[in-house]
Amino acid sequence: MNDRKTIASLVIALAFSGSLAGCVSSHSLRKPIVPAKHKAMATAKSLVESSIAKQKQKKLLPTSCRAYPQGMACFQAAASKLQELGYLVLTPGQIHEKTIIPWYAFRFSVPSSLETEANKYSWNWNNPFVRGAMVQFERQNGILHPQGVSFGRVHLPVLRVLFSTKAKKDSVPWEWVLVDKYDGSHHPEELHLWRQGKGWIWKTVVNTGVLGSTPEGTWPVYQRLPSTTMQGVFPIPVSWAEYHALAGQKVPQWAGSTLLQSARGMVHGHPVRWQPYKDPGILWVNYFDDGRGIHYYPRASYGFPQSAGCVEEPYQNAPITYKLLHYGVPVSVVRNVMGKI
Repeated sequence: MNDRKTIASLVIALAFSGSLAGCVSSHSLRKPIVPAKHKAMATAKSLVESSIAKQKQKKLLPTSCRAYPQGMACFQAAASKLQELGYLVLTPGQIHEKTIIPWYAFRFSVPSSLETEANKYSWNWNNPFVRGAMVQFERQNGILHPQGVSFGRVHLPVLRVLFSTKAKKDSVPWEWVLVDKYDGSHHPEELHLWRQGKGWIWKTVVNTGVLGSTPEGTWPVYQRLPSTTMQGVFPIPVSWAEYHALAGQKVPQWAGSTLLQSARGMVHGHPVRWQPYKDPGILWVNYFDDGRGIHYYPRASYGFPQSAGCVEEPYQNAPITYKLLHYGVPVSVVRNVMGKI
């Protein structure tokens, strides 16, 4: 009898024990209540750790960049870092005292036409090849919001990441775009794409701007959009008599705009009448020089100046160009290099 009572007591005790264990287990999943004093201490600790991290980051940033980011000393340090990470592929070949001679050495073999274009620019923050490296660095390291726009200009946030231990190396092959303007010759205007380690990998017939409105020079691709709306004014060549007759007249700055501008203007010495436009659904756009971009635009034919300044491509070729390019790629617009590339 006593044994039965003992066994019964054990069963009851075990039952209560299991029940309590379950309650403790369920409560342990809840967020523990932290006293206000402990919360304050945790916040203070977090602020101290953040301050220490910032101090370490400042120590990584060269003194020259902290004092004057736009200066030449900071530029030299940043350029060296961009070269080390693989974004910047050229370096000045000749330096005479304080004057830097524009002559560059690439870290791999490049076409003579690329060397010619690179040698046109001084070794500073405005160099389009340096700016292209900065644009690509910002994209690769997630410094910009996906819809953000970078023109490759120096600023402290990008410098802090550049000189940090978290800076990522360039993960894509270096590329260069050559847009060949033929200015009325029997050769069509073309876009050529050169890639590191592969050479010339792509070309397509294109249209540049009427009256030379696509200027010559080099700029980096700073924004890429699969589709966008373009708006502005198109230059229509007119006679001098028509030009004078337009004096005092106004037109919208783009089709449908309430903002007005002069109805006439000059493009490279040619009198023009401005025709407002607004074109939605422009596909496969690579912006490189202000509002000028490489993109698809419907035309009856291609190979000669027709645009308002952009580099227009046929429908079947534009998506291929868009897929091959990436942010920061330098785009050089040149005149008559047929057979010299």
